[in-house]
Amino acid sequence: MKLENFHSAEQKRLWKIVRTDNYNDVPGDIISADEATGECCVHVGSETKTLSFGPGGIRIIGKRH
Repeated sequence: MKLENFHSAEQKRLWKIVRTDNYNDVPGDIISADEATGECCVHVGSETKTLSFGPGGIRIIGKRH
């Protein structure tokens, strides 16, 4: 799965990023994420962070409400 810049903020809020090495959530609001490359860009507080967990290093899963 892949979330891109052009997806709306409302669409992105339905998802969260989970690391596959320890199954912890990646904090922040998703800007973009790609499960195939393991790269994501998130907004945390006042910072934008680009993170790379390696190929297959993240999963994008639906949030539970």
